[in-house]
Amino acid sequence: MEPVRSAPVRAVALAPDCCSLCGGERLSLRFPARGGAPADARAYACTSFDHRAHGPIWECASCGLLFQWPIPPEQVLVTSYAAVEDPLYLAEKENRYLTFRQAVRLLGPPLGRRLLDVGAYCGIFTDVAREAGFRPEALELSRWAAGHARSLGLLVHEETLTRRAESGDRYHVITMWDVVEHLADPRRDLAAAYRLLEPGGRLHLSTIDASSLVARLLGARWPWLMHMHLFYFDRRNLGALLEEVGFRVISARSYVHTVSAGYLLRKLAASFPAAAPVFRALARVVPARVAVPVSLGDNMAITAEKPR
Repeated sequence: MEPVRSAPVRAVALAPDCCSLCGGERLSLRFPARGGAPADARAYACTSFDHRAHGPIWECASCGLLFQWPIPPEQVLVTSYAAVEDPLYLAEKENRYLTFRQAVRLLGPPLGRRLLDVGAYCGIFTDVAREAGFRPEALELSRWAAGHARSLGLLVHEETLTRRAESGDRYHVITMWDVVEHLADPRRDLAAAYRLLEPGGRLHLSTIDASSLVARLLGARWPWLMHMHLFYFDRRNLGALLEEVGFRVISARSYVHTVSAGYLLRKLAASFPAAAPVFRALARVVPARVAVPVSLGDNMAITAEKPR
């Protein structure tokens, strides 16, 4: 696994000047840094166990956005994303298919529509979309994951979303499952998605919900406070950002992931160290391959449309 490459030394303010979403200046440090800097690209893998290790996370009193500051330079992020390898993700392949066969129902009738799956990883949702009748393409930076997507016979673009927007291609549907929280500049990339869509086309995305009851109750113990999550949206401020770049928000709902019982118990043990012995004991008696739908209300799916 390649180490996270450091960028040239640059002057970085000790605190952000303003919120990158709304421009508000009433900012406070919500969660101090924990766990040190990420050692290598594994911190950015989908199945990372780097829970509750992160840089300083700030909160905007005006719009409620939570965000890491400073964010690593974008080229460092792109290099790290390209180096990601994640065999455990493929070990959970059957449950990824279950998750995405539910998600594809949010897209409506396929009708042969052209679809771009952004952050496609190993291509499982892209494969499900093809199976459903869409004409899908994948966008993925991880060389390892892109290789697996190509092994499924999928068309894969190993480039950023902004670079894809410069291609002149147009799509009827864009999906971004658990992607927007990893972007160095969500406004810019959502604007790129807007340009890539045909008029009347729709963007479907999912992400963690920082204003959910479980996130508020757990506070600093919320497992999704991680190095790889740069922005923590809620339904209100993410909807506002989508409308700012031109979209019309159609719906917002909870989102369900299906995982194996063994994987879930490992995640819980990593997320809540004090209770880890209990989860390990359960893992010895619960069949590891049992599929478990997980929805604590802290994952959301939003559908937005580009006006005709």
